[in-house]
Amino acid sequence: MSSVALRLDDVGAASKQHEVYGLTRIRLGSRALPFPGNFLFLKYLPPIKRWGPYRELSAREWEGMLVALEAAGARMTAAITAGWVGADGGVTPFPRKFPDAAGVIREGVRRGLVEVANHGYTHCVLRDRLFRPRLFGGNREFHREFHDWLPPATHREHVTRAQSILQECFGQSVVTFVPPGNVFSRATLDAAAGCGVRYVSCLDPGRFGPVDGLTWVADRDVVALHDRDVVLGGLAALERVLRGSATKLVTVREAGERLGRSGR
Repeated sequence: MSSVALRLDDVGAASKQHEVYGLTRIRLGSRALPFPGNFLFLKYLPPIKRWGPYRELSAREWEGMLVALEAAGARMTAAITAGWVGADGGVTPFPRKFPDAAGVIREGVRRGLVEVANHGYTHCVLRDRLFRPRLFGGNREFHREFHDWLPPATHREHVTRAQSILQECFGQSVVTFVPPGNVFSRATLDAAAGCGVRYVSCLDPGRFGPVDGLTWVADRDVVALHDRDVVLGGLAALERVLRGSATKLVTVREAGERLGRSGR
């Protein structure tokens, strides 16, 4: 039976609170007309708002997901942002901010249902508090952590810090990296390879060419969800994926191992 990876992104990412932007185009027949969806409070109002704010997944929701995965004979990679960014720019490690959810995920790791992946340290740009919401604009650009205009030292620091927090919390070598928002540079990949990562999973992960020790697991080999899907749609959002898959759902690590053997 063929298999694809199941991946849940944005766990622990404070972008769910700070990334706020609105609709800037509306359709009128065949035309897309400008719309001031980022002006003041408009970007917070449905249906104008495009992403946040929304809450973090609860421990109870994680328990439900483990039950659903086990019942379906499936496994999943949870892409976790290791640090929660407060409004003041302070960073709290995921297991300290969400200890109950971390405990359930740890149990999922122990039972072989969940692989933990590195989804960055902050999911956003801390410099000059660029991650904060704006009065007259959106801030989506600054909720991508690994821009090429940030110094290589920042890439190394963030990848390494995330690795340390996640490995200590979950007692598992973290070998998969999922760059937030599909944004990364060669410096990000070099940093990841240098601290034990073996698989990079996102849209077009090989865009900068091969990197010794890294295997690409592109989105064509992945069924990707965001934690937002489960927060807003309930456990049914995951169950629909589990029921609807015609292939075996595995972790990104497992998919990467298979792709590495096939030479893709």
